[in-house]
This record gives sequence, structure tokens and C-alpha cells, in this order.
Amino acid sequence: MSKDKLWVLGHRIRPIETDGSYGMVEIVSPPHVPGPPPHFHKSENEFFLIIKGTLNVMRDGNWQRAQAGSFVDLPPHTVHTFINDTEEDVVWITGWRPKGFQRFFEDFGFPEEEPSSREQSTSQSIIQDVVKNVESYGMYIAG
Repeated sequence: MSKDKLWVLGHRIRPIETDGSYGMVEIVSPPHVPGPPPHFHKSENEFFLIIKGTLNVMRDGNWQRAQAGSFVDLPPHTVHTFINDTEEDVVWITGWRPKGFQRFFEDFGFPEEEPSSREQSTSQSIIQDVVKNVESYGMYIAG
């Protein structure tokens, strides 16, 4: 994966190099930008580690405010999503094991240096493409 920053669904993503057993990215979520629809992974264990700010995280229907220093563990089959409901960027790390989900960011990301890349990342056609293809990445929309 490229080390360049990408815009993916309105969030700035920075890939982090890891060994072959897990994947990890740093995410900067701008104010009021939601995450994907509530979803789960059948095989991957995922975590969120909040570095700066407060991220609202939904886990199996229950919302919690995860502040800087918070760690949220998301075992397989845990329905989850998130939103930055604050007025400042939230910086956080997400990782998953086994590795593989990073393909989602590679395939749906727009290089940060491209003009209008943030806007392109939230276009209706991209969102429709994501919803249509997420299961091929091991992400299953709940409900």
C-alpha cells in the first residue's frame, strides 16, 4: 500500500506499515463526518484507538463517546460505525487482524494531493459503489 494520504468517504487516511498479520491506518475524521453504515466483519477483529478529540462509536446498537486515549475493541460480528460529532478533527488509529481490509482504502481512496479529492470521496457514485461492493472486502452492512 502506498504511504501517501488518501481521502476515503470524507476521512483522511494514512496507511501504517505493519507485519503480515494485521493491517492498520491512521484516520483524521473532520467535524460532523459520519463513518460507513452500521456494519460488521465476519473474520476480522478490529480496534479503534483515539489519539486526539472525541469520536462517537456505535457498538451493537449502543453509542459511546470515545475520548483521546480510549481503546475500543470490535470482535468479529460486532455491528459498529462512528461519527465525529464535534467541531474539531478527531485523529485515531484503526487496525484489524487478519490483514486484508486495507484493500478497501486502496480501492476507494483518492490521493490527498489531487484537487477536490475529499469531495470526490463522498460523491454519490462512490457511495453507491462502496455499498454495492463492500462484501468483497469482508464488510457486511447490518440489517
